Amino acid sequence: MTIPPTTTIMTTQMTPHQVITMSSTIHFRIDEETKRLAMQAAERHNMSLTELMRQRAEELAAEELRHQSNEHDGWLEEQIAQAFSRHDAGESEYISNEEMESRMNTLKQQALRGKL
Repeated sequence: MTIPPTTTIMTTQMTPHQVITMSSTIHFRIDEETKRLAMQAAERHNMSLTELMRQRAEELAAEELRHQSNEHDGWLEEQIAQAFSRHDAGESEYISNEEMESRMNTLKQQALRGKL
């Protein structure tokens, strides 16, 4: 089954807001025995080999997103731990909300002018 590039599909792992358009292809070579067994597995799942491979690629992509999210969580936890360490060492500076907003506005203006 060939899906035109403008056709949208949804998988069981997607919400209605995550509908995507197919625009990429993957080509790879495998030996005949692997292909034969993969085709049998696809038939057992009542799917074409293409559909099964797409599903597996989507599962790998979802796994990678979870991995990247976990890496970010680890980075964030490290940043928090460092902040508490600076606090415990008396290296923290406390400012009012108004002062924070003023500093942020200054930084935003510098960024808009390309001065950061």
